[in-house]
Amino acid sequence: MAVEDVTAQALCGIMQKSLIAEGVSPAMALILAERACKPVVRAGTKKAIKGAKSAAGKAKRKVGKYQQEFGRRLKALKVKHPRTNGATLMKRAHTQTRKAMKK
Repeated sequence: MAVEDVTAQALCGIMQKSLIAEGVSPAMALILAERACKPVVRAGTKKAIKGAKSAAGKAKRKVGKYQQEFGRRLKALKVKHPRTNGATLMKRAHTQTRKAMKK
């Protein structure tokens, strides 16, 4: 057993004895002491820890030439036509990018 486990067991025993001394029934004191000594780990916490571990190990992917060119064209179109719908601008940028990359 690790030192932390031994310490936790000792604290649980002390808690159980103090609950009994306060007038709580021995069965209830045992249940409360055991429940208090168990670490509370929720499903969301486990997922967050797992996500943090996997995110730390991932390297960023390189942006492709097409995507870079598409981004430039889309940005230029947004400046020229600020009120035009985004989907329409994307279609135009996609068409322009295909023509430019073909050459």
